[in-house]
Amino acid sequence: MIAGLCVPSPADGCAVDLFGDDGLERAAAAGIDVAPGVLAADHDVLVGPGRIVVSVDVEGRRAGTLSLVKARGGFGPAALPLARRVAVLCAVALERDDLRRTRDEFEAILDGVADAITVQDTGGRLAYVNDAAVQMLGFPDRATMLASEPRELVGEFTPFDAQGRPVALDQLPGERALAGETPDPVIIRFTDPASGASRWARLKARPLRSRGRAFAINVIEDVSDLQQALETQRLLAEAGRVLARSLDFEDTLARVAGLAVPELGDWCVVDLVGDRGLERVAVAHADPAHAEVAAAMRGRIISPDSAAGPAAVARTGRSELHAEIDAERVEAADDLDSELAALVRRVDMRSAVSVPMSVRGQRLGVITLATTAHSGRRLGPAELAVAEDLGRRAAVAVESARLHSQRSAIARTLQASLLPPHLPEIPGLETGALYRAAGEGSDVGGDFYDLFTVADDEWIAVIGDVCGKGAEAAAVTALARYTIRAAGARRRSPAAILGWLNEAMRRQDIAGRFCTITCVHLDLSRPVIRATVACGGHPPALVVRGPGKVEAVGAGGTLLGLLPDPKLIDVRAELRAGDSLVLYTDGITEARAPDRLLDETDLGRVLGAAARQPVQRMVEQLAAYAVGKDGVPPRDDLAVLALRARG
Repeated sequence: MIAGLCVPSPADGCAVDLFGDDGLERAAAAGIDVAPGVLAADHDVLVGPGRIVVSVDVEGRRAGTLSLVKARGGFGPAALPLARRVAVLCAVALERDDLRRTRDEFEAILDGVADAITVQDTGGRLAYVNDAAVQMLGFPDRATMLASEPRELVGEFTPFDAQGRPVALDQLPGERALAGETPDPVIIRFTDPASGASRWARLKARPLRSRGRAFAINVIEDVSDLQQALETQRLLAEAGRVLARSLDFEDTLARVAGLAVPELGDWCVVDLVGDRGLERVAVAHADPAHAEVAAAMRGRIISPDSAAGPAAVARTGRSELHAEIDAERVEAADDLDSELAALVRRVDMRSAVSVPMSVRGQRLGVITLATTAHSGRRLGPAELAVAEDLGRRAAVAVESARLHSQRSAIARTLQASLLPPHLPEIPGLETGALYRAAGEGSDVGGDFYDLFTVADDEWIAVIGDVCGKGAEAAAVTALARYTIRAAGARRRSPAAILGWLNEAMRRQDIAGRFCTITCVHLDLSRPVIRATVACGGHPPALVVRGPGKVEAVGAGGTLLGLLPDPKLIDVRAELRAGDSLVLYTDGITEARAPDRLLDETDLGRVLGAAARQPVQRMVEQLAAYAVGKDGVPPRDDLAVLALRARG
């Protein structure tokens, strides 16, 4: 078309030749044949008889030549200026063509980018979107999205932060870029309008000014897989910490349910297998408006014969994924009574997964996650995999808690058998005692005490500590306690009684275990009670003689069970009306070790201050002082036995 401007006047022929890979190539021609126009490198025009050649320059570079020819005669003076103007038109056309090709190539590149890219103006309208943006935001095509009103665009894209809180639109990077800022990238969560699944995106934006107008270039990077992996690892790590923190499995499972909401679902329900079926022990929900519904769900028993849902998962051990839950499915569910079905309808569940809690082939319960129509989220295979991992971890915690509970019950039962069920009533004496196990009480301790009669007005009081814990220590404790009772029937000397015990222990195979014991013989037949004390490697007895006056009774002796001839000495003391005799184990003096060790002066100060209180209260105050007020459990078992002369 441009070449035709010069034909038939002022030229009989016109040709445009452009530089290509093989030199000059004919791009356009009009009129008679024209030989390619060649210019010297340092010339931009060639004028000869019947021929004019001018350079076609694009952005300062020679892109080709424009040639004019006449069949007969020469050119007039107006021909050269016209040729130059036509060359400029050629250059403009070439520039537009280059821009068009560049734009097409640029759009092809952007359409091949996986990240969504948009350009928006200050009014919120989109000037450009690539294919990834159309797909991510759920529009049918690019034209529809570009033609959409800003309100429609916002309606399709509601962002939330990592904590599930809505993000104000004016805080998004694109809006801030339109305001002239260069914002930092942000990560948001939104709901995929097509699938209902939660997606994560990293938003970046930069301001752009063109022809006096402000634009924002937005890049939306889909980081759902990475963010989901991070959230999954964080959730499972936190669940591991929660599960390991407590051995109360119902409380622990309630905490785990709270962790799963809202990260994995809008609801989380935990059911444990019981004698009557599945018992609902934990319910967590994201919507405070459903607190009443959640409360109504707790404690319910689900029949084990249901064909689907948690009961079927508990029975078969196979997970279930219900990506879509409609009203018909709720009505057809045979594991829901009418009241519970009404609750489920009220919640308006959209999707659900149920996974077993199994360990070593034993199915302990079921964890169920659900989403609601309000959130618009749907659960899929990714959430199912996370829930299954959570179920396995929870099963291990439940099994550990149950084993610990059984072990603790056994330990408590065995420990109780090694202590008097209650202290005997003794005329002329007021008695009190306390035993506290260290830690969580899942092992039998070695501390024990006893108080029994051997004759009219004669009693034996004993307190001891067997090294170690567990069944072996319990066996030695039982041996010590019942041997002392047998020896007390034949001996009145505490030293002789402990010597008898030492021989009995050496005859038994007790794997090198030993014990320390303080044994006291009480003679109540006299006007003043006579106490005879012998110590076998144990702290001496303390006699409290009124407020502030405490004295130790008993000579240091040898540990029992190790040597054939232990050093054991009887020491006598008298108890008058109001005097108290206190026996204790080293758990009292070492309760706060290694930070602090208590001595007899410390104990005497506490006992002296409590001398006028009831004996049981005095014992409790001594234990409380030993443990301290910081709530830290004692490092070892502790036991105290106290007797006060009434007169």
